[in-house]
Amino acid sequence: MIEPSQSVVTPPAVRDADADRRFRECARRYGWDPDDAWVGGYAEWEWRRSRHAYDDLFTSVRGKRVLEFGCHFGGTAIVLATLGAEVTALDVDPMYVELAQLNAARHGLSDRIRVHHVPDTTAMPFADGEFELVSCNSVLEYIPPGRLPAVQREIDRVLGPWGFIVILGTSNRLWPIELHSGRPLINYVPELLRPLFPGRSIYSVFPWQLRRGFGDYADISQQDRGRLIVDLKAKMGLSGPRLMVFSVANRLLGPLGMHVGYVSPTITMVLQKRGEGGAGDG
Repeated sequence: MIEPSQSVVTPPAVRDADADRRFRECARRYGWDPDDAWVGGYAEWEWRRSRHAYDDLFTSVRGKRVLEFGCHFGGTAIVLATLGAEVTALDVDPMYVELAQLNAARHGLSDRIRVHHVPDTTAMPFADGEFELVSCNSVLEYIPPGRLPAVQREIDRVLGPWGFIVILGTSNRLWPIELHSGRPLINYVPELLRPLFPGRSIYSVFPWQLRRGFGDYADISQQDRGRLIVDLKAKMGLSGPRLMVFSVANRLLGPLGMHVGYVSPTITMVLQKRGEGGAGDG
């Protein structure tokens, strides 16, 4: 295990005033408030939380080629670059690509983050095995269910042997409330009936779709019967009674070959490709 580097890394901060001005103007043009914590402050929020999944648990991302799949405003890409990764970020929406590029620039990280507009994520413009880690942070639940298996196979293609897929914040279809929208019971509506329920296109996924859909991968978040996930949640700020319930649930799931990251409101798991891996279950 490589020692984490957070203790010697300065958290991301806005360093370029001109790029900050352009980011703020761009955000307003698209109808976003740049002072919103989920817009202009998103990188700092991710630093406090998701960074532990990339540099505290199983390896260091320093010097690694990392793909940020679905970059949104670029918050996670900025965290990864701050931790020393060489980041390639992509999104299907050109608006988010523009904002992520400006966000990287305002944090002084344009030289470490490449941002691409990729309209079709079943055919990404990258070589086989180009990346050592793929980050999927709150993104896989926005992929239409019929396309998800093909997207998973494509992620597997661009990930090198023994590479990692880190899955965070993915809405769990087992849960009665969809966390991103706050809508109750929508996760239980059959796909064919979804058009009858207007709202944001959040499809949620079952944990086994992620566990098996990428191909031949080991679930390293199952190490120590899921203690890795419990530790991650503690570092992300879960404490007190909630952390105790989380830990107890994890112990109950262990004998079933699962961990609490499978059944929490948002799915959390770290997968490692076994050698060349292979196409998922489809």
